[in-house]
Amino acid sequence: MRNRSIMWDYIAEEPKVLEGLMDSEEVRIFAGGAGKDFEAFYFVAHGSSYNAALAVSDFLSKNGGVRVYVYTPANFQYNAYALQREDKSKVLVAGISQTGTSSGVVSALREASEKGFCTLGITDTKDSPIAKEADHVLLLCCGGEDSNAKTKGYSATLLLLLLLTVYLGREKGMMTGEKEEAIIRELREQIREMPAVAEDVREWCRKKEFGSTLRELFVLGYGMNFGTAMEGQLKLMETMCIPTMFNDIGEFSHGMHRAITDKSSILLLKTKLPGAELTEETFRYLKTVTRHTWMLDASGEPSGEENRIVITTYPLTQSLLLTTLAIQVLSVFAPEKIGKDPNRNANDNFTEAVHTRLQ
Repeated sequence: MRNRSIMWDYIAEEPKVLEGLMDSEEVRIFAGGAGKDFEAFYFVAHGSSYNAALAVSDFLSKNGGVRVYVYTPANFQYNAYALQREDKSKVLVAGISQTGTSSGVVSALREASEKGFCTLGITDTKDSPIAKEADHVLLLCCGGEDSNAKTKGYSATLLLLLLLTVYLGREKGMMTGEKEEAIIRELREQIREMPAVAEDVREWCRKKEFGSTLRELFVLGYGMNFGTAMEGQLKLMETMCIPTMFNDIGEFSHGMHRAITDKSSILLLKTKLPGAELTEETFRYLKTVTRHTWMLDASGEPSGEENRIVITTYPLTQSLLLTTLAIQVLSVFAPEKIGKDPNRNANDNFTEAVHTRLQ
């Protein structure tokens, strides 16, 4: 095992990457130009990119003045029948891939173009297949990330979509200048907090010996952080190579709760939204079933409980960037705790066997 995973370096780079994206004019120009004329966005993405689009989808719809749909490439190809009823001049099909080499996303963009829809590629590589396929391109500007489980690229995707929402909201008259400033302020403050939060979560992990008991994991969230729950289960599955599941906190009682045993690990995500009370009740109950029950708590309610990681409350953006960062730290710390490289080979040749990446 490496003494220290390269993923720690990528996490440490996040504040600089996100600060650069905050100051970029690219997203603002797109929103004020071609972007403002669309009434619906259809996002197509795999894995972490899909999770990011889902996390921001309702925020974008509410504040950016567009209808938002999120598909995996296969579902877009076979199940996006609503697209056939759309006015082609009012719809944008946006493909997201950090590397820009996802064959499924490239195929989806090509199919959308052939049907007469405008396309957008969101990627980190300007000369990638996705960038070449799309009519418009927005760059993540996160730099290379040589690991299976992405961190800074995921956070950059979240931030780009959040900024796109703000700038579209301005163009479409969906938010006041005061609200726009408040959202931008929340984002900048979260970015400034990142180094301290990363260290706080690492210290919590050291005290709790996080990772030593992980055999199976359930991640529960709601609101924007339902997408974070999806990302949390994916990240810890990728780095720990264990079975993981996610769910909305309101759906947990509809069957999933029956699978919990004293060997299960549960991670709940709590923010200052109506789901907070149910999350707290679920947390209290699950602690009676398994001692491996933890919470990322951004609700703003004071608590000194050791099984909680308290995160600063940012109500407009639901502390999305900091909750995501905490998930990333947990995902790297856990495998290293048991002597494993989080980026180790684990059926890595599968993507070559099924041709999911373009060269």
